[in-house]
Amino acid sequence: MNASKARHNRFSLFPKAAMAIFAMGCVSISQLSYAGAWVPAKGEGYNKISFNNFSADEFEGDSPDFGEFNSDSYTFYGEYGLGNDYAIYGSLSHQQLAQSNSANITTTGSGLSDLEIGVRHQWQAEPFVLSTSLLVKLPYLYDEDDPLPTGNGQEDIEFRVLIGKSLYPFGYFGVEAGYRYRTGAPSDEFRYLLEYGYDISPNVYFRTKLDGILSAGNASAGNIDAFGNLALVPEFDLGKLELTLGYNFNPESKDSRWGAEFTYTDDLYGDNSLQGETLSFGITRVF
Repeated sequence: MNASKARHNRFSLFPKAAMAIFAMGCVSISQLSYAGAWVPAKGEGYNKISFNNFSADEFEGDSPDFGEFNSDSYTFYGEYGLGNDYAIYGSLSHQQLAQSNSANITTTGSGLSDLEIGVRHQWQAEPFVLSTSLLVKLPYLYDEDDPLPTGNGQEDIEFRVLIGKSLYPFGYFGVEAGYRYRTGAPSDEFRYLLEYGYDISPNVYFRTKLDGILSAGNASAGNIDAFGNLALVPEFDLGKLELTLGYNFNPESKDSRWGAEFTYTDDLYGDNSLQGETLSFGITRVF
């Protein structure tokens, strides 16, 4: 992508981001036990198992041979309170991938993804919740040399600052900012997230997020352009708007509280990235 086009794409992100933030204000989970900055008490936690379908027929960048990309994945996310305002959390996915070119030749791949494990610490609860987290991404559960790999075979380390505030009875909001150091060829990344949630009733809630990645622009020379799995290009910008509707089956339970979530995610803007949509259905457990 030439420099003028890259600058145009980057500046064009701002009006779209503003629209996303406005949409977040129009959606109203004070499910604070597992929202962003809040850390669960010792022995308490949160689990979610979800099925996710992602499809894209557009690549925002230089890939004239691209046709379509599809991914079906099963993801486990969990967090657990360790006490003293610390929690451990992590996620792992199994993916089935298919990517076609303009000649309708399809490459497929499947297997486990990168394993992500992190520790989060809550420093204060008032006047707002302030936490920090440290996360590592481990690429040891797949073969990066597969025709369509489920990961790019390098380790990441991410530091993040998280802020949360209850707006009771009007829900809550959260803001996150972080930096992800990536070993090997890929560029480091700035990470950012805005979140708002609202309980409609004891059983039903909404949640919405603007989740973004901004490349630090330091990928190794010769590795900027798209290659192989177009979801794993070494340098890209991406912003996603997520809308979630959830239902708590037994909100008054003192033991495990089960729920279900349906999530729609739209890739709002990006540079050198796939542009598509994700539909997710998940089963949740708060304990």
